[in-house]
Amino acid sequence: MKLGIIGNGRAAWAFAGTWRRIGWPITGIAKRGEPIDELVNSSDLILVAVTDRNIEEAAESIPETNAIIFHPSGALPALRGGFSLHPLKSLPPAGEPSDLEGTLLVFEGAHRDVAQSIATAAGARFAEISAEAKIRYHAGAVFGSNYIAALLDIAEELIAIDGAREDIAALARSAIDNWAAHTDARRFTGPAARGDADVMQRHAAALRDSPELAEIYRLLAARIVAAAK
Repeated sequence: MKLGIIGNGRAAWAFAGTWRRIGWPITGIAKRGEPIDELVNSSDLILVAVTDRNIEEAAESIPETNAIIFHPSGALPALRGGFSLHPLKSLPPAGEPSDLEGTLLVFEGAHRDVAQSIATAAGARFAEISAEAKIRYHAGAVFGSNYIAALLDIAEELIAIDGAREDIAALARSAIDNWAAHTDARRFTGPAARGDADVMQRHAAALRDSPELAEIYRLLAARIVAAAK
């Protein structure tokens, strides 16, 4: 299928890289606001890969076309009778190697057969959700990616050992591996999972000068204590 892309960010780069790998043609890539008539006229599919706040405006600006319009947002519903196809993956910055192989692509909207054929050709996995479920699903994706990155920033700040960035990343990977391997209380480690109130109180005391971090710690510890029972 011939793909035209509007946008030049992470998702545009990932879909373009995947399209090139599987040997499907790309008719053009246009930044938002650039002329798109030629791209629209020669495409079977048009990917609107701009920021969420601009997707609706960009989709509405596309002239009448027989091409199927889709977007990669995990938060917004399909537009103009097309579909959304959200990669459940933390995508690298535009310009770095990016591919959707092995990624779960989450579909919503019309033309399920087309979306599934994209996933199959890409070597990706496929799932479907309703438009009503998308925003809660996307909030979960934020917890599973963006907020992990924010927590790693906090870990790096508190550990405060020069050159330990890769070691902190390895620590996080080991926790993710443990979580993936177990669905019971064994998915947790640390003082909250052990019910070690003394250590948790000492942590809280050490974070007194950072009330925001202390509150994040308290909320997450309470969640682990309740889940590990």
